[in-house]
Amino acid sequence: MRYLGIIEGFYGTSWSWAARRDYPQFMADVGLNAYIYAPKSDAKLRANWSEPWSETELIALQQCARDFQQRGMTFGIGISPIGLCDASSGDSGAKARQNALAQLDHKLDQIASISTDLLCILFDDVPSSGDQMASMQLALCERIRAKAKAQKIMVCPSYYTTDPVLEKLFGPRPADYWRALGSGLDSDVDFFWTGEQVCSASYSEDNLQLIAEQFQRPPVLWDNYPVNDGAKLSRHLHLKAFSYQPFLTELTAGHFANPMNQAYLSQLPLATLAFQYAQMSADVASHKNASGAVDVYWRQFAKQQMGESLAAGLLADIERFQTQGLDNISISDKTLLIKKYSGYSSVYAEEVVAWLEEQYRFDPACLTG
Repeated sequence: MRYLGIIEGFYGTSWSWAARRDYPQFMADVGLNAYIYAPKSDAKLRANWSEPWSETELIALQQCARDFQQRGMTFGIGISPIGLCDASSGDSGAKARQNALAQLDHKLDQIASISTDLLCILFDDVPSSGDQMASMQLALCERIRAKAKAQKIMVCPSYYTTDPVLEKLFGPRPADYWRALGSGLDSDVDFFWTGEQVCSASYSEDNLQLIAEQFQRPPVLWDNYPVNDGAKLSRHLHLKAFSYQPFLTELTAGHFANPMNQAYLSQLPLATLAFQYAQMSADVASHKNASGAVDVYWRQFAKQQMGESLAAGLLADIERFQTQGLDNISISDKTLLIKKYSGYSSVYAEEVVAWLEEQYRFDPACLTG
């Protein structure tokens, strides 16, 4: 099964549970089949992963899983067991590690109670731990797989792109890290890849073939579009449709898009992902390129969701929001735009206004944006 879905994996302002409840129907309508809950704002998945969710949080996650599964979609969770792959020394270090592993087992019991179909082990954005990095991560993956009850496992390597920024921020990639990780993972375990950059505007055949050869399996794309959680990215709203080359259908095992902090505005580009793949498959079969159909689909979706007036207004401002960004909108123009979008009774317009009013603050925890 090819996953075409959403990974809520961004930094900064989290989506509301009300917004998440609206997503199963939206995704079913536009042909997406999988959702992964992994927001960086949920510290109990990352910095404080060893802390169990409260009963209230657990109930919310269980309901979220049911909402997706009842519509025939895969529900996943992504956990980042920070620190468990650090080298420990001496008796005290070994004892602390055993305690941490016991806490991990308890967390995996909680995840199992959510009836998670897909469990993602995320090693992204952590410092290099040297030559033992791949072997330590493999040992942890084996333990998690043995304990977890998920039907499918995916792994995000610490070096999930060929972008040199990761080595600048987190230290040199260990020699043969990708090949060692790929050879140690079971053949049915998929891995995430963001391409030549952390936020790749496009993908190349050479890059996808390179990493597929290293891991001995095709990658699942973790597409950092339309995400806007970085220092620069947060100054923009990414609203345009996806636009990719047909070779993605042959060189990838799936495609997950990481959305914006704005849950409803994210639907505009996200709505085109499955349609884009249908078009790319048709293009491969016909040896033609019909990319214009995706733009037509985007416009139809925008009108259907927002109404003709708001859709036309947003289309008129799309270059200003997506390309120019907040820093290049004058105070007077910003005032006019706030007045314009405040006149609509719409969750889409509300998010535009909130963004114009600087309510989506950059999260400095995001080092790669």
